[in-house]
Amino acid sequence: MKKNITIIVFLVFGLLIGWFLPDMFTTNDSKITSENAEKIVELMGTETSFGVKGNCGMCKKTIEIAAMSLDGVFNADWDVNTKQVSLVYDSQIIDLISIHKVIAGSGYGTELVENNMDTYENLPLCCKYDPNMNVKSN
Repeated sequence: MKKNITIIVFLVFGLLIGWFLPDMFTTNDSKITSENAEKIVELMGTETSFGVKGNCGMCKKTIEIAAMSLDGVFNADWDVNTKQVSLVYDSQIIDLISIHKVIAGSGYGTELVENNMDTYENLPLCCKYDPNMNVKSN
């Protein structure tokens, strides 16, 4: 009888550990999403947008990855139709011109910084936008 009680205690203890242990080690280290971008701006960030040359969904991905590669950039979203990238960033960590430069370095000219032509030449054909395209902030 004592053996059965010991087994039951160990099973209950095991279930409790299995139930609560994963929650003890989970963290929320994911990138900031657009849903809570407003809260970030309110707490510590700066929100801005500016024009970036490009054509398609592949351009979008490259532009956003370039911007997000910088420490202090919390959110980047480039709109294919308006040619505007919307950013949330911490101006105490990164300055805006550095964001322009890293995007231009990935092959996509911005309204302030011309693209890196070597990188532009290596873009897929669908991403080769008209270099004379005019993009401006809204």
